[in-house]
Amino acid sequence: MQADSAMMTLLTWCPLLVGVTFFALTMAFNRRSLWSGFSAFVMLLGIGATSIVLLMTASQYVTGSLLGTLALIAISLVAVALLLFPFALGIFLIAEGIRLLRREGLSPANCLSLALGVLICFDLLVFPAIVASVHNDAVNWVFGVLSACTFYFSAQLAIYCLSSALNLIHFGKARNIAQILVLGSGLFGETVPPLLQKRIAKGIEIQRQDPHAWLILSGGQGAGEDVPEGVAMKAWALAHGADPANTVCEERSRNTRENLLFSRNLFADPNGKTAIVSTGYHVFRALLLSKQLHMNAVGYGSKTPWYFSLNALLREFIAYVSMTRKWQIVILVVLLTPFWVSGVAGLVQAIQHLA
Repeated sequence: MQADSAMMTLLTWCPLLVGVTFFALTMAFNRRSLWSGFSAFVMLLGIGATSIVLLMTASQYVTGSLLGTLALIAISLVAVALLLFPFALGIFLIAEGIRLLRREGLSPANCLSLALGVLICFDLLVFPAIVASVHNDAVNWVFGVLSACTFYFSAQLAIYCLSSALNLIHFGKARNIAQILVLGSGLFGETVPPLLQKRIAKGIEIQRQDPHAWLILSGGQGAGEDVPEGVAMKAWALAHGADPANTVCEERSRNTRENLLFSRNLFADPNGKTAIVSTGYHVFRALLLSKQLHMNAVGYGSKTPWYFSLNALLREFIAYVSMTRKWQIVILVVLLTPFWVSGVAGLVQAIQHLA
């Protein structure tokens, strides 16, 4: 009996222990990856599974099985939430996309969240109706492939967003930072726009917490800019309290990868910890690039309105998919294997009928 009781206790707490351990190890050794978001999801599943088992076990000792009823309600709510999540996500993206267009105006970049929301709702509502009315194997096959791709990228986007949020969480003040790298985002002539001002201000804030850290302002000169971003950023930083003795600029970079590559030549300690500062939605992709370049880095994000961040985060996710396109193709080919097999079989059968 004691052995059975110990086994039941182990099985009850096992999902929670596995989830928490997986999450803790990932955050300690592989934080700058999508594994951080996936491990957080696994931990939440473990917490939910253990909580439900505890409720059902405790219900045996409560009159009227109140806790058992609560456990069943909890399971039902989780199941309904999972089933409705794709539709709710589509509606949410459409609503936020419309809000963004009203505030920022119409442009291709501002239509991303609206377009994705419409695509998800189309895949969930319109395409199934078309398939049901047509009764065609080719249409069914296309619908299956599109649905699988939609699920794959939607799940990956959710994990990307969760990983991005986790990499912005820091407890306490910044310590043991060798250099602070602030990434540029564009100028208006020589003027530093509000979005970039917030990034620089965040860098200055970290420098004040760790006064020995170098502050590096990174950005080259692009179209419509009268001076290199790094020069204008440094001038703004010095005018707003940055330490002149520990503030330098990088003036040649044209994108995030070059920000990291060229700024590394200015590092006070190339092996020391680097605080990468950008707008919140951009930090995670910069951290992924820093990992590829074998930099010891953590990320800090400046604040921006939520309605703008959502659309910008979608752009960052698209850039991430492009950055990892070889792996994306391999994974999709493997995941869609049943469709390739059924498609070839259907094609062979159609050829035989024609013969």
